[in-house]
Amino acid sequence: MGCLKGFFRLIVIAVVIAGFFYLDGPGFIKEKIDGYTSPEREIFVQDEKDFGNLAAVPEDYKFQRSITIGKYRKILVTYTPSGQKISLIDIGDTTTLNQADFYTTKIDLKLYQLMDTVKNSPLEVKDVEITQRGTVLAKGKIVPYVNFTARLKIMPLIKVSGTIAAYNTKNADDGIVAKISKAVKQNKEDTTTKIVLSTRLSGNYSFEATQGLIKAISFIGIN
Repeated sequence: MGCLKGFFRLIVIAVVIAGFFYLDGPGFIKEKIDGYTSPEREIFVQDEKDFGNLAAVPEDYKFQRSITIGKYRKILVTYTPSGQKISLIDIGDTTTLNQADFYTTKIDLKLYQLMDTVKNSPLEVKDVEITQRGTVLAKGKIVPYVNFTARLKIMPLIKVSGTIAAYNTKNADDGIVAKISKAVKQNKEDTTTKIVLSTRLSGNYSFEATQGLIKAISFIGIN
């Protein structure tokens, strides 16, 4: 009897799967995912104002919202003239990394730790070395940054270059924070650190592309 029940259960599962594909279930799911990750630019700017006002960012920078699990929220930005990827990441607190760290030696250790947890690509790096420190004047905020080089763990002879910058803003009441899973324990009123992170193979990396994005974000009227 047990074998018969198992057989019928398999038939039901097969019918459900067949119906899912017959009714274009994958297409429906893809449409919903695309609607979340790549909405119209005006909607995106409104939803993601926790990161600052992105309305003045040039069309050369294409936004895509990442589906993330945990306390981090991430926006992937592609600079279309060169294909360089830049991440805007809300790390969920101000203790992991904050603007003040960039003015002390804490940034050296924190940068190394952060690269192990908040990645701009699936490739892990080692031997992170800061090559330049500075600030970028955005619209209404001074954003500190460091440029760095590192080696790929799986191919140590290959070096990458990059930039990491940080700024703090409050999360908006009606921003995307209010729409994400309740499992994410993040107070909508909390001030959190937002990270700008970009890495690329040395020789192909452009600090100007990253700097251009930061300069275009407006913080006027934003805490």
